[in-house]
Amino acid sequence: MPHPEQHFPWIFQLRAPPAALWPLVSNTDRFNRDCGYPSVTLVPTRHDTDQKITNARRLRARLAGLVIEWDELAFEWLAPVRYGVERTYHSGPVARMQMFCELTPRDDGGTSLTYDMRLTPSSLFGRLALPFSIGQQARATTERVFKKYDEFALAGLRASQLAQKPRLAAGATARLATAAHALITTAAQPASLVEKLTGHLATADDLALARIRPYALADDWCAARRDTLHLLLHATRAGLLDFSWDVICPHCRGAQKPQDSLAGLTALAHCESCDVDFTANFDQSVELTFTPNAAVRAVLRVDYCVGGPQVTPHIVAQQALGSGGRRALPLALVPGRYRVRAAGVAAQHAFRVAPGAPCALRLDLGVMSAVGLSGPPFGEPAVAPDGELTVVNATDAPRLAIIEHIAWSDQATTAAEVTSLQLFRDLFSREVLRPGEQISVGTMTVVFTDLKNSTQLYRDIGDAPAFGRVLTHFEILKAAVAAEGGGIVKTMGDAIMAVFPRPVAALRAMLRAQRWLAHPADFMLPVNVTVPPSSLKPLALKAGIYCGPCLAINQNDRLDYFGSTVNLTARLCGLCTGTDLILSAATHADHEVVAHLAESAAHLTLASEKTMLKGFGDEAFEVWRVSAT
Repeated sequence: MPHPEQHFPWIFQLRAPPAALWPLVSNTDRFNRDCGYPSVTLVPTRHDTDQKITNARRLRARLAGLVIEWDELAFEWLAPVRYGVERTYHSGPVARMQMFCELTPRDDGGTSLTYDMRLTPSSLFGRLALPFSIGQQARATTERVFKKYDEFALAGLRASQLAQKPRLAAGATARLATAAHALITTAAQPASLVEKLTGHLATADDLALARIRPYALADDWCAARRDTLHLLLHATRAGLLDFSWDVICPHCRGAQKPQDSLAGLTALAHCESCDVDFTANFDQSVELTFTPNAAVRAVLRVDYCVGGPQVTPHIVAQQALGSGGRRALPLALVPGRYRVRAAGVAAQHAFRVAPGAPCALRLDLGVMSAVGLSGPPFGEPAVAPDGELTVVNATDAPRLAIIEHIAWSDQATTAAEVTSLQLFRDLFSREVLRPGEQISVGTMTVVFTDLKNSTQLYRDIGDAPAFGRVLTHFEILKAAVAAEGGGIVKTMGDAIMAVFPRPVAALRAMLRAQRWLAHPADFMLPVNVTVPPSSLKPLALKAGIYCGPCLAINQNDRLDYFGSTVNLTARLCGLCTGTDLILSAATHADHEVVAHLAESAAHLTLASEKTMLKGFGDEAFEVWRVSAT
């Protein structure tokens, strides 16, 4: 005879509003850890079709000496309103569990949080034990944790501060102090940031340190992102940290088998969770993260929950729908572009959330067009930020509907950005792709420079003095490039190739370098550049700037770039006179470049022209000539 279901509904009154509580309450991995529940492991199993569609997982945990195993369906949620999950157990005192958590706003600005659990015992023991273990013990623990989350939310925090006691490696305290001194005195890192980093490594819990994201850490510290990234790179060189390259799935955006070197990356990747193959690229799919070196403290990534809304925070709603099923979702979304997708359905529906848009929108899974309830849409359909989205499963199978924000997080430190940094290239010059591998870096700004009349310079003053002046010009170029977040890829005679993540950074760097070289006596040298006065003679720098797609490759054991963008940039440099810069049309059209040129209109002149470039047939290219007045 089956045992009757037991129901445990709890309501907690919290002072913070739902939107502030949501990042904390819906982080089920940290919640389970904070409650003291055991860690879980994923059990490999052969999924049937329905399990693939619903993303069911087989999980295992050890509790009070018992090994408990269960199938967990994908979490369902609607941010920042509710989430829930269903489990079917194969061992232990419970046969089935359903849980949902709902955040309801109160008139006074607070939240009524309902935490509802329905459990079906698998045995008489479970039937007798659940009222105490769940009804009393679990309730008290849940209330204690949620009350602490309420305090964190009121303080403006988005992550739990309930940390487990860290376990440092033997001698780690002295090692941290020695490294901190070297970072400040030798690497010239800000003392305040070094103190924050060493404190973080010594006191943060394992969950916070298992995957350190530089920009997220900088935001938590209210520090400059670039300064924080530089510090972590120097700390890695000093042996405090290790870094890894995380390959990010474009669907779930989860990290797939992190690699400790660029040599381990391949252009083709696979996400086991989504069961999809995808092409990795440096500008979105590869992210640099850090973890403490084992000599400081050994950090193991332990999962307390493998699902939950904060595992994939870009997914604002996830709902299971039977064939022909529908779900009306009241929205609370920021303006932007979103999409609805489902595993096993080729069609994906993009829509916009925009003020003034219709208050309702319907999207049919399996149907190629979206229908606005207010009438046929023109272009991409839209719905108001506080409107209602109805999702209908028009397919003949159950589906897990996923509604996600298309915009990628700006807290990711992408490989495209990191590998273009001069500091990274200086500290980790051996970080290269394996021979023969080609990985897209997306859109990159490439710069080629050359010295005008350098051959004549060698003839006029002799090889040794001329070579000294060329070396000086390299130091000045390197400083100008590094100051704008770029990196020198290689030198070729008296020319360089450099890359930047943004066109405006390249423009500023080249204008500054050209000014320094043309008038060395009139401007202060870059910081850390010391050259003999005899080398400070005027030089004319030619430079071409092109913005476009290219590939990262291993060239002579150096991380290099390849493609038409690189070839075109080299051709643009040849058009320079030494008193101007040549910009491609795409570079000139970049909105930051447009703004910078407008702000500098009193000091710069612009002229456009059409030109043919060697090796590119009869195509006429539009270029812009920028000259200082």
